[in-house]
Amino acid sequence: MTLWEFLLSRTEKYFDVIVSEGERKFKVREFLFLAEKFGKQLRGQACCAVNCESELNNALALLACFSAGVTAVPLSHRYGKAHCCKILESISPTCIVTDVGVKLQINELANPRYISPTFKPAIIMCTSGTTGRPKGAMLSEQNIMANISDIEKYFIIDKTDSILISRPLYHCAVLTGEFLVSLINGVHIEFLSGAFNPLHVVRCLKDHKITVFCGTPTLLSILSKYAKKSADLSLRHIVVSGECMSRETGLLIAEGFSKAKIYHVYGLTEACPRVSFMPPECFTQAPDRVGVPLASVSIKVLDDRGRPVKKGQRGVLWVHGDNVMGGYYNEPDLTDKVLKNGWLCTKDIASIDHNGWLKIHGRSDDMIIRAGMNIYPQEIEAELKKDPRTNEVVVYGIHDDKFGVFIGMDISGDYKNSDEVHKLCVSVLPDFQVPSVINVVSEIEKNGSGKVVRARVNAGI
Repeated sequence: MTLWEFLLSRTEKYFDVIVSEGERKFKVREFLFLAEKFGKQLRGQACCAVNCESELNNALALLACFSAGVTAVPLSHRYGKAHCCKILESISPTCIVTDVGVKLQINELANPRYISPTFKPAIIMCTSGTTGRPKGAMLSEQNIMANISDIEKYFIIDKTDSILISRPLYHCAVLTGEFLVSLINGVHIEFLSGAFNPLHVVRCLKDHKITVFCGTPTLLSILSKYAKKSADLSLRHIVVSGECMSRETGLLIAEGFSKAKIYHVYGLTEACPRVSFMPPECFTQAPDRVGVPLASVSIKVLDDRGRPVKKGQRGVLWVHGDNVMGGYYNEPDLTDKVLKNGWLCTKDIASIDHNGWLKIHGRSDDMIIRAGMNIYPQEIEAELKKDPRTNEVVVYGIHDDKFGVFIGMDISGDYKNSDEVHKLCVSVLPDFQVPSVINVVSEIEKNGSGKVVRARVNAGI
């Protein structure tokens, strides 16, 4: 069964359910018909990037790719033009779908270099690691169907529910864990495009009587303050993912959304993405744990010699299952480093406690995840080094038990104070990359070999 056949068979009894974004509303029957109709225009393409300003349009274009059997590469304008251009340069698809108002359009790309892999990915989800250089995780139709089937075994939502999707479908957790799972279970889907605005989100939660909402610990801890003042919220299910979460933040979220079941989940793009979940009835016992593996997923925690660690000890998490990617696009050497005999090295530092619950302590690389956005320190540093006043700069993540993850920066150079540096950051960086903590220092700390010490990356996690 193809992914498109799977989606059609599972949505057949929910054809009258609504998919909407603002004033635009479609019945599922009409939405799938439009996707299939647009998909006919995509046939013959080998690989199609998708970058619409409307998330509803992104959803429509991705479904069109599935219907046509064309490999899709999701992009997000929220990450900025430079980030999208890096992905386009790396994957070099044959075309790109964009939107002008409500209308989708196909743009042929000049001199595409895309080479079809030995197996045909349904989707190539790009994740860039610490260098900011895109790595395209190749996910098959079977990967997606396996992960959806596992998620719906524990995440019980139905046609009485409505979900607000406020994050871009560029993220696998949103595409698989929110959109597709909701679609096949008859959930009313409401998209919210644009930058995150907590007051706007709360208003949408109220106005659309939303019962399902997913977000990062940072986002949900902010919303929880508004939620406590909003007794008329209809939320029944909340999914937390995307960042390491402290016990304090988890309890704050539980207090703010006291009427909802809270699922703390873990995953990564290379696993399509879901790996584990914490049953909601156990959430307040250990809010900083991400629970147990999905039904068809196996995990193990190994030390630096590849040996299993004892209960409670830290090591690197490895994952096995039908959800694990086929490899990175056009990166055989990189693929060989993370895939070993069907096992995926996540590079996340983890432990398993006496209850069998998984805990993620942090990343073994330098990437910072804040409010669901991947932030690469070297990209920020490179921009600031372009200014002649800068001598050295180092960027790192700061974890606060109450308020989540922040970006910190130490910079040396011809600057009077941190306000001057902040003005520079605002002028050259996207909003989500602007550091919250800026220290003007005389010299950046280095190790014995002269390498900059990034010791505070994800500090406290």
